[in-house]
Amino acid sequence: FACLDEVHCISQWSHNFRPAYLRICKVFFLEFQVLRERLGVRCFLGLTATATAATARDVAEHLGVRPENGIGIGTFGIPENLRLSVSVEFDPDQALLRLLREWNSENFGNCGDFGNSVIVYCTRREESERLAELIQREFPEKFPNPRKKQRKVPEFRVAAAYHAGLSPRQRREILRGFMADTIRVLCATTALGLGLHKAALRGVLHRNGPGSLEGFVQEIGRAGRDGRPACCHLFLEQEVTGMGGFGGKNQR
Repeated sequence: FACLDEVHCISQWSHNFRPAYLRICKVFFLEFQVLRERLGVRCFLGLTATATAATARDVAEHLGVRPENGIGIGTFGIPENLRLSVSVEFDPDQALLRLLREWNSENFGNCGDFGNSVIVYCTRREESERLAELIQREFPEKFPNPRKKQRKVPEFRVAAAYHAGLSPRQRREILRGFMADTIRVLCATTALGLGLHKAALRGVLHRNGPGSLEGFVQEIGRAGRDGRPACCHLFLEQEVTGMGGFGGKNQR
């Protein structure tokens, strides 16, 4: 069979819609006969962990799959090793710093020390830059560079911003540093995309309510992929509470 992963990106209802993915649909139809006749493909499978019913129907329509021919929408639970929490804050920035200071306390689920990797999701580019600078100022020399004797490893820094306004080279260097543990806190917009897989990610924090509930589930799912405890915390400002914290316009 042929499999298309992260298939929700095809749908305009998705939190992570990508126009380029629509070209997959054209290729799908053009190559369908080739795959069947030359490679013997009899089954086409589209997979995603975060498709709502509306997203699934839209994907099926784009791929030419009739509902009666197979659209499966299953339920799934949050991994047991993730510790989810939410707080309503008058000053979310200070609350975030306080949380990082208490990283190894019982109040944050014993998810490991701040020396491990953390992603802080932000809704705007300017906010990701501001938070990275704030965290860097608060923890300027807290951690030594664990790989300072190795060559070709970026210079150690506690925090960095990641968003679509950076050049491709800058984004590559920042991701390389984050994966090499020379950047510990990544303040990112949704430009971070779906390709990041870091097994030892100990925390995913949301400075604001994410654009959608399915986007939130997708993002916290990056934490704790090594099976160890990981913490996911959502900060809501006092004037934005409940489900009103979701659905805002995010900037990549």
